[in-house]
Amino acid sequence: KPYWKAAAIAPLLMILEVAMDLLQPRMMQRIVDEGIRTGNQGLVLETGLLMVVFALLGAVGGIGCTIYAVRAAINTGTDLRSSAYRKIQALTFGNLDQLGTGELVTRLTNDITQVQELILISLRILVRVPLLGIGSLIMAFVTSPRLALIMLPLIPPLAILLVFIIQQASPLYTRVQTSLDRVNTVIQEHLAGVRVIKAFVREEHQQARFGEANTALTENSIRAMNLTAITSPAVLLLLNVGIAALLWFGGNAVQQNDLTVGEIIASITYL
Repeated sequence: KPYWKAAAIAPLLMILEVAMDLLQPRMMQRIVDEGIRTGNQGLVLETGLLMVVFALLGAVGGIGCTIYAVRAAINTGTDLRSSAYRKIQALTFGNLDQLGTGELVTRLTNDITQVQELILISLRILVRVPLLGIGSLIMAFVTSPRLALIMLPLIPPLAILLVFIIQQASPLYTRVQTSLDRVNTVIQEHLAGVRVIKAFVREEHQQARFGEANTALTENSIRAMNLTAITSPAVLLLLNVGIAALLWFGGNAVQQNDLTVGEIIASITYL
């Protein structure tokens, strides 16, 4: 609540950046179809200058959005960390034994950092991506409805892929979190009882405990990362299939004078 102004300004500046990004392909289409095609150098220079202005406005929006989003996220995380710390100080010994030191350390550090990242992503990417996706689809239909229809079949397989990865990755990342708690607990216990461990020559036992916890964290992290790593190449595959289809059908339409080269360039960019 104390940072609601920054949280409100950030998305507005992101809207400015997205709007400027969506105008660029239309300007490129104008350069190709109305400038280069007709040999109108003045129009090319005029449109190029407009693209520079749009790019600068987009940069102002993007930089401003990042500044305000970071302020809102980091300040919220700071307040949350302070509140969590005070709450831990007020817990009973029974609560502390039940929760575990490692889990509490994770809450104060990694978890609150994740909340900060969530706020930052929400104010930037969560605003940018839907606007850019919906805006690109609308601009693609405005540019060339025929080519825009080629993009629609790509949406269902992409949605199915993302739903599958999210469903499979969620329990894996829960295991990663549990493993991280275990590592923190072992480290804290070792440091708190280091004199006793040395006195009773229990170093090897402690090394084995840490090795077990560390290996579990490693294996769970690798499984989760391997699964989510599928996303990027799969999306790129769908993207390139779409580009190939646009070039195939668009190229034939250009030969029949039903489309222009500029429309194909703009449609590929919106895709």
